Amino acid sequence: MVINSQWIRGGCVLAAFFMAVIPFAGVERAADVSLFPPPFDKAVHFTYYGIMAGLLAHGVGLGWLMVPLILVPVIGAADEWQQSFIVGRDASFWDWMADEIGTVFAVFLYWKWRKRP
Repeated sequence: MVINSQWIRGGCVLAAFFMAVIPFAGVERAADVSLFPPPFDKAVHFTYYGIMAGLLAHGVGLGWLMVPLILVPVIGAADEWQQSFIVGRDASFWDWMADEIGTVFAVFLYWKWRKRP
């Protein structure tokens, strides 16, 4: 099956890596722009980190689902931590929880999809 090829899986890991780097790139200018007002920012966190986790889950496969379940929330926590040092931004436990819930939801959906007969 093409979707399980090494190239596709490697591409998923690479895409997840780039998604992990984006929140840390150009953070000084991020405070200049109003991104998403509450409560829509939680939906963005849920979706963004969920997609990252889903890509990473497919990249590592069913036997390694703990990798995205641990790594993606750590990246989300690091993002919130670094925001606490940027003027005009703030760290939010609830943003991180949205990251975590999106991660668990995406990995669960991936697991259900891969386990189906």
